[in-house]
Amino acid sequence: MNDRQKINWQRIITKALVVCCVLFVPILGIHYRPKPSFDYSAVNALETENGATKVDFDFLGGFDYERDERIPEKVKELNGKTVNITGFMLPIDFDSGVVKSFMLLNNQMGCCFGVLPRVNEFIYVEMPEGKSTKYLTDIPLMVTGRLEVVNQNLVGGIYSMTADRVEVVKSY
Repeated sequence: MNDRQKINWQRIITKALVVCCVLFVPILGIHYRPKPSFDYSAVNALETENGATKVDFDFLGGFDYERDERIPEKVKELNGKTVNITGFMLPIDFDSGVVKSFMLLNNQMGCCFGVLPRVNEFIYVEMPEGKSTKYLTDIPLMVTGRLEVVNQNLVGGIYSMTADRVEVVKSY
């Protein structure tokens, strides 16, 4: 096995370990969290800024997908649209301070040490081919990109995004 194949296998194994830690280790602890209950009927139109629809995790995670397995129509309408959303990075594919894919979480505790995020409470974000972003954990980030609302993505959630831009939020 040459060095390039060895590096590719190391990346695959690292990705798998990160995803397993995020999704399965928190199951060992019992955490209370309230049932999501966002009032989608009260939302007329979402605000746009520079051609991107502004959304937040209250909107994306405001329904109980695990129980109903139904995505509200207002959320489905975001499929294929460019959105802005603020959250925290949990890197998946990273090397030497450079990140190619990550999970965008509502808060820093939505990982191994906090409450396991529901499938509709995080976004799997990939950078475009040949691009990357800095490794920025515990810092609020504004991510702009094309959102996909699917039944299941690579890491078990229902949202995926190809990021156009990742920026540090100045005031959060």
